[in-house]
Amino acid sequence: MCPICGHQNAPNASVCARCGAPLSNANQSAQMCPECGADCHIFAQHCPRCRQPLPLPERRLLGRGTVLAQRYKVERLLGWGGFGAVYLAQDLRFKQRKVAVKENHDLSVLQAFLKEAELLATLQHPNLPRVSDFFQEQPPTIPYPRAYMVMDYIAGESLDERIQRKGKLSESELLRIMRGVFDALEYLHKLRPPIYHRDIKPQNIRVTPDGRTFLVDFGIAKVGSGLTTVGARAATPPFSPPEQYRMTGATDDKSDQYALAMTMYVALTGEVPTHAEAPARVHALATGQPDPLVPLHQLRPDISRNVARAIMRALSVDKDKRFASIAEFRRALYPPKIVSLTRRKLVFAIVSTFLVSAIGLLLGYQVWKWRQPLWLVGTLKGHRAGVTWVLFTPDGKRLISASHDGTIRVWNWQRRKIEKVLLGHPKSVRMIALMDTTKLVSVGWDGTVRIWNWRTGRLLQVLPANIGRLHSVAVSSDSRWLVAGGEKGLCVWKAKGKNWLVRRYRLGSVHSLAFHPDDRTLAIGDERGRIWLWDIVEGWGEEFDAPFWDAHKGAVTSLAFKPDGTLLLSGGEDATLLVWELVDGLLFLSRRLDGWHLKEIRAVAFRHDGKIAASCSMDDTLRIWRTDDWTVVFTRKGGQNWSLALAFSLFGDLLASASKDETVKVWRLRLP
Repeated sequence: MCPICGHQNAPNASVCARCGAPLSNANQSAQMCPECGADCHIFAQHCPRCRQPLPLPERRLLGRGTVLAQRYKVERLLGWGGFGAVYLAQDLRFKQRKVAVKENHDLSVLQAFLKEAELLATLQHPNLPRVSDFFQEQPPTIPYPRAYMVMDYIAGESLDERIQRKGKLSESELLRIMRGVFDALEYLHKLRPPIYHRDIKPQNIRVTPDGRTFLVDFGIAKVGSGLTTVGARAATPPFSPPEQYRMTGATDDKSDQYALAMTMYVALTGEVPTHAEAPARVHALATGQPDPLVPLHQLRPDISRNVARAIMRALSVDKDKRFASIAEFRRALYPPKIVSLTRRKLVFAIVSTFLVSAIGLLLGYQVWKWRQPLWLVGTLKGHRAGVTWVLFTPDGKRLISASHDGTIRVWNWQRRKIEKVLLGHPKSVRMIALMDTTKLVSVGWDGTVRIWNWRTGRLLQVLPANIGRLHSVAVSSDSRWLVAGGEKGLCVWKAKGKNWLVRRYRLGSVHSLAFHPDDRTLAIGDERGRIWLWDIVEGWGEEFDAPFWDAHKGAVTSLAFKPDGTLLLSGGEDATLLVWELVDGLLFLSRRLDGWHLKEIRAVAFRHDGKIAASCSMDDTLRIWRTDDWTVVFTRKGGQNWSLALAFSLFGDLLASASKDETVKVWRLRLP
């Protein structure tokens, strides 16, 4: 399209067939129209498509194809307002990743914009967007420098767009959407100091195509009792509560509660009560007039009584009459289901319970044992020091263990027999991993990586890492990549025929590694509690550059990806387990499982179907978790000989644990 006259030219035309104007590069335009998003010439004053006037140069939008920070290529306009614009861009470093780039062209609020970026960068929750970059730059078509914030692009639609499309939402649909918003607000309000959003409205709630909900736009958020972080509009009628209009701005969690309730009111009624802004409601009630906000049950009599009452209570002008917290508001909307029993069913239940108890007593110990979720089927003895790592062979018939005694042992675990002893490491063997059905790789405190044929016991290759003592090793499932983590960083080998290409990256001490099922994303845990996500394919041969997350206090001791690649489980020196969601190459903290283990986590693992996970700790506990809700279904406590490592069989119901007491224990897991 010609940027001057709007004529549609041939794809390869260099000049316009109608007016003769030179045509710009098809991959880049000088500026986009804020009304229709069309590509426009740098000197155009009106859009050739919609004929609307274009912004002045100081407020001019970027052109399609503009590359920011040599990394983010602008694709289209997502939104435009008084302080700037938001663009959809492609991350050229991670080709499949789309990002939202928020632009601020008002330098008077630059510091406030920076504070918003810093605030969002500290938040880790699956229902909140994450900021991954922030920078200042002067694009070639813009007369002044601008500030840019890069965050997750959340595909889908806003709640406002859904309301406009549907007219109004059903109660069940709205409550389903709001679960994620409540999760996010509870997380924000429980932070120390707490964070209050202060601008909850339908436009700031986004729903993805798969039904996930995000709370976005923290432009006027407030930390604790501090000042507003961005000096933009501090009240949004009719969603802001009365206290947000006052000069003191004394807002708190109850202010977010009011705005959330008004958002739900609008979604259920399909109308924005512009006549019922907070100041108008305050004035009406102070002068003895009726509240201009019509009760929800009058507009939607089909709504459940508890839902209508809860929303109207949260919309109280007097904030002392609202719920004590977002959590209490949530409980009023989602009451627990109570199952009632008729007299006949109650009698039947009592009799059945008695009969089951009697049968259980008669069958005795064997039935009790059979019903246990986890029970011991074998103990393997042979090592002369603590066992550091353990794994099953792909067919589940053999088990391989490594030890501080410098040996690797191959077991026929069913016969409790040692079939091979692999000797070579002069010091402790820290970790082992399978490369394929016959090859095994090991790392030790001698600083070498050794490749073995575990079936024959033959040492095939010794690879010096030159990064000090080695703590961890990971192998991609296609055996193309071999990575060792040690005291001085990473050593990476890339297979090239029968040879290896090698590169080293100085990151400090690396304690844990895990490959994503895509065989290109590597999770790295270091001694400072950080988790890095590195695209090893893109990063090979370049300076190490990868996003990281401050995860644990102390070293990240263990990492494991769920087999479908959606979750990462991390264990730390701080005795906590963290569950992370992986979305578009970024991590979002989903759950913090603290208080279950009391000392350092030594190992974490997922079962082959991802429905079960296991963790072990120096507090001598082994815990089994259901991953759908992360509840503990079994806990095993021993003596003082705590487990150092865990491994599930590739298929089946076996779990192996490596212990400080020089033994390997094989367990059978009876959980669906």
